[in-house]
Amino acid sequence: LEKPEAIEEAKQFVNEYRTHPPSTVGSCMLYHWPSGIQVSGVDTATIYFKPTIPCGDDGDDDLIDQLVALNEPILSCAGGLMIEHPLTKEHLDRIDGTEDSVMGLSKDLVLRLLKDLKEKLKK
Repeated sequence: LEKPEAIEEAKQFVNEYRTHPPSTVGSCMLYHWPSGIQVSGVDTATIYFKPTIPCGDDGDDDLIDQLVALNEPILSCAGGLMIEHPLTKEHLDRIDGTEDSVMGLSKDLVLRLLKDLKEKLKK
């Protein structure tokens, strides 16, 4: 997901989310300096919104307009939405992955890599 350049683009993103769930891809590499051992991994998450997400086309209040009215940083958020925001959460169907992965760094991935690194260091 990229950050929208304008409010209208954020509205287009949200409208597309009804039928095209956005995905995030994150990666992490851990490096153990003394041994030179490294481990890395990739994590993805797909965000599914309810088809009823308000986009202003049915006379409903557009979700982006609601967030702008609250002075939320729409243009600073990848995809134009903060999935942790209560107004956004009420329109989420599910996330295939974890919320922290969507927000930037998968805790599960980091913990798995730490475990992998520990195992490699034992050898």
